[in-house]
Parts: sequence; structure tokens; C-alpha cells
Amino acid sequence: MVSDIFGISVSALQAFQAAMAVTSNNVANASTPGYSKESVVLSAAAPQSNGTATVGSGVNLTATTRAFNQATNNQLNTSQSSLGQLNSLQTYTSQIDNIVGTTAGGISTALQDFYSAWSAVANTPTSAATRQALIGKAQSVANSFSRISSQLDGLNTDINTRITADVQQINSIGASISKLNQQIVVSTAQAGGSPPNTLLDQRDKLVSDLSSLIGVSTTTDTNGALNVFVGNGQPLVLQGTTTTLTTVGNPFNSAQLEISSSTAAGNVISGYITSGDLGGLLAARTQAIQPVQNQLGQIATTFSQAANSQQNAGLDLGGQFGANLFSVGGPRATASSKNTDKTSVAVSIANVGALTANDYVLSYKAGAYSLTRSSDGSTVALSGAGTVASPLTADGLSIVVSATPASGDQFLIQPTAQAAGSFAAVLTDPSKIAAAAAVQTSAANSNVGNATISSGTVLNAANPNLLNTTSIQFITPTTYSVNGAGSFAYTAGANISLNGWQVAISGTPAAGDTFTVASNAGGTGDNRNALASANQQTQGILANGTTSVNGAVSSLITGIGSEAQQVNTAQAAQSAVNTQAQKNVQSVSGVNLDEEAASLLQWQQSYQAAAQALKIGSSLFQSLLTAVQAA
Repeated sequence: MVSDIFGISVSALQAFQAAMAVTSNNVANASTPGYSKESVVLSAAAPQSNGTATVGSGVNLTATTRAFNQATNNQLNTSQSSLGQLNSLQTYTSQIDNIVGTTAGGISTALQDFYSAWSAVANTPTSAATRQALIGKAQSVANSFSRISSQLDGLNTDINTRITADVQQINSIGASISKLNQQIVVSTAQAGGSPPNTLLDQRDKLVSDLSSLIGVSTTTDTNGALNVFVGNGQPLVLQGTTTTLTTVGNPFNSAQLEISSSTAAGNVISGYITSGDLGGLLAARTQAIQPVQNQLGQIATTFSQAANSQQNAGLDLGGQFGANLFSVGGPRATASSKNTDKTSVAVSIANVGALTANDYVLSYKAGAYSLTRSSDGSTVALSGAGTVASPLTADGLSIVVSATPASGDQFLIQPTAQAAGSFAAVLTDPSKIAAAAAVQTSAANSNVGNATISSGTVLNAANPNLLNTTSIQFITPTTYSVNGAGSFAYTAGANISLNGWQVAISGTPAAGDTFTVASNAGGTGDNRNALASANQQTQGILANGTTSVNGAVSSLITGIGSEAQQVNTAQAAQSAVNTQAQKNVQSVSGVNLDEEAASLLQWQQSYQAAAQALKIGSSLFQSLLTAVQAA
């Protein structure tokens, strides 16, 4: 019986000593990231029977377990992936808002100053100072478009750098997880199936770190190895094999990095990466930067064409048609690097009012062309054969293909992507500002009716007969001839269009009344074309004539600000979700120092009690020896 007391006491001392060691380890790692609280599992040793009674034989240390819940950890990883995506997206939407939404010195101010400069020229058409000021304001507009485009290009470069860094870190974490898998499998087998808690904590911490970079899902093999998947199920770590992600150039733009899996035959998986910091970087590029570049380019293209067209319709101080104020890059078409032949595509703008801010993919398959929006893959109605005589047309674009492509060939069409970056003011001579209208009208002094003629507007400055003198003579009060020929019905106030100009005669003319339309060369004091240019500020020239330049810029700035605010709101909400998920994990796995202090006291008292039992056993043994010696 004395030997039983010794055995029971020693087993208790060993168990309680181990319990104090585990508790002390918890205290030591209370602030260690990824550490899960450990606990000892004690069980009663098998009892022994002396034939009369069965008596317990002490305690066994069965296992050391860690406080871990896979469900709460999965929730944390998911919330971290979402937060990582929003954090990254927020970084760029905020920067874009600051770049484009700047009021002082921004694009909106530059455009307002440009139109105001036209008004100043209209007030004093012959003033060299006001004309020079207009040249300066035109340059300021060009600088604004170019500066914003350059800053957006800088964001794209930064995204490429961060994508490369994220991919390297993801690959490094994948390799570390694979290495820990091997150690865990070996350690578990050596310990008879008992899991190595420290290694498991380290692996879970790596998965948590990985989830901040990219969306992650996991499965566990029967031997304890963890399989890790990213994107839409691409394996990163699978049954001892580590897959490395790589960065590859976009098939339409080698400078734009995409993500590929080395075991997926080089297939790009960027479209499947929608969470984590990497997902946020890809979203910032496709959902924030590129749309703004395209919208800005759409405004630059339409504004340039409208300003140039009105300038071309007037006469400068030398009596010549106005030269272009601005130049802007046209649409860009890029063949995919996967195309099998050298067919090229030429794209031009056929209708600037129908132009959109979309990019498109032109595909040729089974003898037919199709056009889809690159942003969402939706199909765009397409007509024509793709030849010079019958170009493909869609959304204001004219598309000519140099030869029949191979089936499966694709081309990226970017109508406005390069417009803002290439925008430039090209007129430098103030005397070339076309403030005067190209034509002037007059009524003969001999007219006896009360009819009047409008000042006239230019419809087509390219018409070779625009500046030819034209005489409109009334045969009767209701009919007139042109240059002495023909007989045309007269309707008061109706437009009369000829030779690229348009006038309206109102009132009641008399037979023989004559009106003249002639060149306005020499009309240096005329300001009609300058007024028309100034009035373009509020004219609908985008979206099929429904939106003005001012409206388009305002809509762009408002949209950017709204998107930035939405992302900020979503980020704040997701941050709260992530904080709660962390608390949930801590409530399960975290170390509570108060609890550990109580446990230490408990194990200390238990250890002291076991030591006292051992002391009593020793005393009994000494008494037994003394009795035996006395006998």
C-alpha cells in the first residue's frame, strides 16, 4: 500500500508539474501573434485490485491541446481577405479623388478659364493681349489633361510594383506552409498521433497572413497536411506540392501585369482574384483607374473636336479659316499577343457624339466579327464588313481590318485611353485665333419690304463654295431665286442652307428685295465665332448631344468622389467586421492572464498536496521499517 502512495504521488507531481509548465508557457506567449492557448488533458490511471478492493493508481497526462476553432478562424480569414481588398482599393480611389477632384488648379478650373478667355476675345476681338491670354488658357487645359493622365499612369505603375511584391510574398508563404506541412506530418507520426501545437499555430498564422493578400480556402488531409487554394480554386499548396504564382504581361498590353499559375498552362487567373490586397490592386486598376482614364479621354477627345471645329468655322485676323487649337491622340487598336497572324486594325471616330468611355474586344471566329465591352463582356451591336468600303461601325467608331484574321484572333480597341495623355495645345500665334464668323449677310438698301436676314452660321467649313458671294432675290413675296436662278418657296423664319452656311429670313419681303451672303474676310471686329466658341461651355456635345463639357467634367468628378466615399464606407464597415472576428478568435484561442494566474495557483496547490502525500508515504515507509527492525 505504501508503494501505491509513492506511485500515485509521483504521477500527480509529474502531471501537475507539466500543467504548471503549460500554464507558464501560456503566460509567456500571451502576446505572441497566432499563439493558441494550451491546456493539459489529465485522466485517471488504470486502478489496481488487491483481491479485496480496487484502488486508483494515480493520474496520467493524456495530451496537451490547443484552444482552436476552425470555423472562427475561417471567419477571420474571410474578413481579412475582404478588408485587404477594400484597404487597397481605398488607397487608390482616394488618390484618384485628390487628383481629379481638385477644384483649385484642376481640370474644371482650366476649362472654365478657357471659355472665359473666349468671352474676353469676343469683347475685344482685335486685342492682342486677350488673344494671347486665350493661347495661355488653352495651354493650361492641355497641361491639366496631360498632368492628370500622367498621375493616373503613375498609379498603374505603382500597382504593377505592388502586384509583383504580393506575388512574391504569396509564393514565400506557400513555401513556408509546405515546409511546415512536412514537419507536422513527421512530428504527428513520431508522437503517436499527438498534434504538434506550436507548428500548427505557426501554420495557421501563415494562412492568416496569406488571407490578407489573397482569398484563401483550405482542406486538411488525414495525415495532418493542409491544402491551400487561391482564386477560384487554384492550388497553392497541395499534397506536398507547392505551386508558384507568376506575373505575366497582359496579351494586349505587356506593361500591364496579370497573375498566372505555373501549373495552369500559363493561364491568367487575375479575373478570379477578387479579394485580399492583390484583389484590391486588380480592382483598383480595372474599376477605378482605367474607367477614369477613359472618361477623361472621352472628354478630351470631344472637347478638342468641338473647339477645333468651331475654330475652323471662323476667320482669323488674316481672313483665313482658323487653324486647330488642339491635337489629341485617336483610338488605339492592339492585336493580342496570342493572335496567329499579322492582321492589323485601324480605328477612327466616325461620330464623336456617340463615343463612349468603354474599351472593347473585337473577336473574329467562324467567319464572323463580334464586339464586346472589356469591362463586363456584354455584346455591342456591330455592322459592316470591316473593309474600307464597308467598315465595321459601333458606338461612334469606324473599324477597318487590314485582312481577314485567323479564327480566334482578338484585338483590344481603346477609343479614348490615350487621348488625355496625348492632348496638346498646338496654336501659338494669337493672330490665328478665329474670332470672326466666316460669312456675313446684308440686305440691299433698295429693299422695300420689312424682311430681315440673320447673321448666318457655318455648317460645313470644308465646303469649297462657303465664301462665295450668294444673292437671294425675291421674285414675289412668297418665292425667291438664288444667284438669279430657280424659284424657291419662302417661309418666314425658315432656315435656308447653301454652300456650307445657313441663314434665316424673317418678315414680309417685297418682290425685288435682295439679300446677300458673302465672305467676312476683313471683318476683324466681328466676334460671332468667338461668342460661339465661348457658348460651347454649356452646349451638349457628348452622349449624342445630351451632355456638355462642363456637365461631363462635373459628372466625372462627382462619380469619382461618390466611389471614393462608398469605398470608405465599405472599408469602415468591413474593419468593424474584422475587429469582431479577431475578438471571436481571441475568445477561443487567446490567453487570459487572470485565468492563467488562477490556474497556476490551482496547479501549485495541487502540486504541494501531492508532495505532502509523498511525504506522508515516506513517513509511513519509515514507520514500517522501524517496526520490522524491532521485530
